Amino acid sequence: MRAVKLNDPRVRVNAPDAVHQFRVAARRLRSALATFRTLTDTTSARFLRGELQWLAGNVGQARDAEVIRARLTQMISAEPAELLIGPVAQQIQEHLGTVQQQGLAAGLAALDSARYFRLLDALDAFLAVPPLSGGAGNDAPGTVGRLVSAERKRLKAAVRSLDGGTGGTPQDAALHEVRKAAKRLRYAAEAATPIFGTQATNVARAAEGIQEILGDFQDSVVTRESLLVLAGQAADAPGSGFTFGRLHALEQQRGNEARLRFYDAWQQSRPKPLRWA
Repeated sequence: MRAVKLNDPRVRVNAPDAVHQFRVAARRLRSALATFRTLTDTTSARFLRGELQWLAGNVGQARDAEVIRARLTQMISAEPAELLIGPVAQQIQEHLGTVQQQGLAAGLAALDSARYFRLLDALDAFLAVPPLSGGAGNDAPGTVGRLVSAERKRLKAAVRSLDGGTGGTPQDAALHEVRKAAKRLRYAAEAATPIFGTQATNVARAAEGIQEILGDFQDSVVTRESLLVLAGQAADAPGSGFTFGRLHALEQQRGNEARLRFYDAWQQSRPKPLRWA
């Protein structure tokens, strides 16, 4: 909650990395409410999770465009000049610059809305007098350990679902679900560090490693989607279609490499279970 309030004014003035940090803070809160939902009043937690999802989604739109824009700028700077046919750099900056500005406007509208301030009041009230359930009074290591372990099982189930019994390439959406499960396990393990110490830290680091690899994969997916849009808009810019097609192929290769890195990481350093008496 402190991170949300700290980054609020920074988002409003478009400070560097402010949107990213704000969205991470909102997602951390939402994840904690999901993992530890059995320890609080279900209705309150569900309401807050829904509102935090709305907030992160609106404020974070600009961040997605920013990431794609930087990624494509880096890619074209590494390309041989003879393969950059057409005004591709200009088209990228104009298109994604517009998308980013629209995202910033949507984020500011959300921060200026009555809905946002009601959410802040609800979070303050929740933290001031937590609506704890009966289970919140149970033994901490066992209770928290089982909840973190449930997130680890959730991640394992998401990984198992990739094959789907077909033996084919897992769908992009399925890998994105694995990433979200890894992120939720990471946040849960970080919250459990005061109880489990190094054990929880190691789980969090392993989950973060998977999250980062699949974050690179997801960036490739959304970048390819943007490249398809840009290629479709390139009809009036002779030659640009070739370059956008080439960049799409390079992104597809990067995505495949990230996919393989994930499978290697899962085999070599998947999160281990917590142990408690």
